[in-house]
Amino acid sequence: MNLEGRIDYLKFYQKHIQKGKISGENLVGLCPFHEDTKPSFGANIKTGVYNCLACGEKGNAITFLAKLYRIDNKEAYRLLLQEEGLYEENHQGRKDANNHRNRFINTTDNKESNHSTRKPSDSEGSKHNNQKNNIQDTKTPEYMTTKATTKKEVPKYIVEDYCKEKRLPEDFIRSLGIRDGKTGITIPYKDEAGKILSNRQRYHRDSPTRFSWARGSKINLYGLWQIEKIKSIGRVILVEGESDCHTLWHHGIEEILGVPGATTFHGDWVEMLEGLDVYIHHEGDMGGDTFFNKISKTLKERNFKARIYKIQCSSLGVKDPSDLHIKDPNTFKENWQRVMAEAEEIFLINLQEEEENLIPNAPVKLRQPTGWRITEGGVEMINAKTRLPYLVCRTPILISRRIKALGMEEEKVEIAFFRDKKWHFVREQRSTIFQARTIIKLADVGVTVTSENAKFLVRFLENLEAENFDIIETLQSVNQLGWHGENFLPGREGELVLDMEHGERRWVEAYSKRGELKDWIKMMKPLRQNTIFRFILASSFAAPLLKLLNHRIFFVHNWGDSRGGKTAALKAALSVWGNPEELMTSFNATNVGLERLASFFNDLPLGIDERQVAGGKQEYIETLVYMLSMGYSKVRGTKTGGLENQKSWRSIVLTTGEEPLTTMGSQTGVHTRALEIHGSPFEREEEARSMHNFITMNYGVTGPFFIEKLMEDMKPHELQDRHKEIQETLMGINENHKKIGSHVSSVAVVILADELMNKWLFLEKENISIAMGNEILSNLEDMMHTDIVERAYEFIQGWLISNIEQFRGNPRRESYGVMEDNRFYVFPQILQEALDKQGYSYKKIIQGLGDRGYIDITYEKSGKKRQTVVKKIEGKACRMVSFDLSGIEDLEETPPFKAVTL
Repeated sequence: MNLEGRIDYLKFYQKHIQKGKISGENLVGLCPFHEDTKPSFGANIKTGVYNCLACGEKGNAITFLAKLYRIDNKEAYRLLLQEEGLYEENHQGRKDANNHRNRFINTTDNKESNHSTRKPSDSEGSKHNNQKNNIQDTKTPEYMTTKATTKKEVPKYIVEDYCKEKRLPEDFIRSLGIRDGKTGITIPYKDEAGKILSNRQRYHRDSPTRFSWARGSKINLYGLWQIEKIKSIGRVILVEGESDCHTLWHHGIEEILGVPGATTFHGDWVEMLEGLDVYIHHEGDMGGDTFFNKISKTLKERNFKARIYKIQCSSLGVKDPSDLHIKDPNTFKENWQRVMAEAEEIFLINLQEEEENLIPNAPVKLRQPTGWRITEGGVEMINAKTRLPYLVCRTPILISRRIKALGMEEEKVEIAFFRDKKWHFVREQRSTIFQARTIIKLADVGVTVTSENAKFLVRFLENLEAENFDIIETLQSVNQLGWHGENFLPGREGELVLDMEHGERRWVEAYSKRGELKDWIKMMKPLRQNTIFRFILASSFAAPLLKLLNHRIFFVHNWGDSRGGKTAALKAALSVWGNPEELMTSFNATNVGLERLASFFNDLPLGIDERQVAGGKQEYIETLVYMLSMGYSKVRGTKTGGLENQKSWRSIVLTTGEEPLTTMGSQTGVHTRALEIHGSPFEREEEARSMHNFITMNYGVTGPFFIEKLMEDMKPHELQDRHKEIQETLMGINENHKKIGSHVSSVAVVILADELMNKWLFLEKENISIAMGNEILSNLEDMMHTDIVERAYEFIQGWLISNIEQFRGNPRRESYGVMEDNRFYVFPQILQEALDKQGYSYKKIIQGLGDRGYIDITYEKSGKKRQTVVKKIEGKACRMVSFDLSGIEDLEETPPFKAVTL
């Protein structure tokens, strides 16, 4: 067949190109092969050759159809003849097609294109195929299988095969106009006058595509050519698909119409059913629910007046009429009468509008938005004219929840999507989800969204939310653990959910549960005989008490030789709340990183292991202590010019190391904030090894239990009163030792926690909590030793005596000053160097020494106070720092140490 002059290329391309306009000899419009916003596609209306200036696609009418429908060139040539009315279904037509296609095709690419986004509509066959093959990331387009699939993978399906499958006479089926196609059978849909509206293809059950529609099809009810006969009967039975229609018609039951898909029933079809009693067949499964609910909802929306019934074959042990016939054709009519007799009348006025389970095992039930369909195969957009589905996104995706930040206006959307045979969840800002430019971010977590389909996916999610705005759950979210009003995370979450950035999910997942409470108690109880272990463990329970007591943050630092079990004890303490392997961090971290962790843990303990990894960075350690003890983050700016939300926390910081946190030169504030405990928390090394193994299988069960008991049995004022009583007891026991008030208060908090643990967990008869706390307190520094000025003065005294030769005028030694009797006159710069080496602030120490009378001070004529005196050395006057050490002679010498045998 010579095609030259026989094809109207203008008419041909106008059917496929949007916004087409004539420009000379070309039709210019939007390219169908990429996301085209400005017309870049041009087709010559005389030769049929096309070219896209944007994406580079080019070819002729045959390659155009091949790329558009993802078919081979042979099939595209045949389709071109069909569209132009030039194809004849006979041997000569096939011969013409084969003879002329190669002459007509140039060297354009014959491979499968990935531009098409079409997908077959739902049916009983496609549902069966999805159940059989689960969800695939790629599916064959609705129009036909690829060349490779047709020849190598999918058997040809003919009318004879269909009749054998359904046990129906072939002549009867062919009388309905059903005929053999290339790879499947063609089922014509006709209107009331018997004119063909569209053709639907049915393929072999092993085909990845069970059904497809011919180009230009307009979906409608199947069996409309019998509508007048149906009206004369006065009732209509609606079934899903064509095969049930064939079965019932074969048995002389004519009042049947088929709905091509569980969700395709359209409101415009209701008018044809006016005056008829409607019987809706329910297949007894989830798909049947969708089919029944869709029709019922549509009838209700269109204010349908006639009577409605629901019928089912499930009481007879089969799914649908076709299966009932296959089971026993001879008793079909009798059984069908039973089905009709058991019809249940449905009253639309009482019909509750229920959400649909759009996808089997979906985490949320939602209503299907108008113009869209979501299945296991992805998200489809329904063409308003043809009512055919177009695949928009191959990933099934739903809106599961709206997440609103507690006390703020900020809102996120939680998306659920199905990938790799399981549901995944991700939360993003609304501004990310509902913009085509930013929704592509979801591609990073597995959603098949690209720049090509982004705007369609945004439109779908927008419609999905609008359709289900009243039923999508809205939850309050927080981004910190611990107390939030009357709620506490973990353990007493209430209606709150934890919302963290994707990169911080590991910390959220660490607060999980494993093992049994009784096993945890059994393991920990005997180890509490060790005072250090007991105190560290109680400190973990004490962390949530700080807010209730309005107590400040403090450190509990266990230090000593390696292999003492310090890390094992820290893990035991963190196992109260979650997986210690994930919760514990180290000193090998930035201040910003530790600040964010403290903010997230909030009212729960922060565990930092291995102080020694910080090496000699004492300034870093002290800065860290001050930073974490403040309880709030630095004020930081954002990239957009605003300020970040300032974070806060109130917790106990549990640390370990081979060295103390403080040194002789540490500021007083560091000493007062840290309870530094020296020694091993285990009596034997094997206990520590056993603890490492135990907590990998037992964690996260005790803390939530403790919080529940705390909320049920205690009031804040009761805790505050008991804490005050414990402090007074400790002060009474240590009245001769001038213990630091902050240390006493902090130890009292841990004692209170230990008492509650005894009451609810360990059930000890004897309360030894105060004895434990006092033992810890007695080994902490007293006020004198933590006063930085006193410690500096003690250092200076030792430094002066140890360097006494530098004050005697020895010409062989560097001079540090002069000594007269017990008074030392020191060059200020020499003293400053000595203090700097020890980490003391010279200015601060000199000021403090002067205020306490440890050095001589002078006043200038102007009244200005000076911490130095004028001293002449070899006739030259200079300013020096004057120390009077005569009082040292009054100190009693400590007697020699004598070993005592116990």
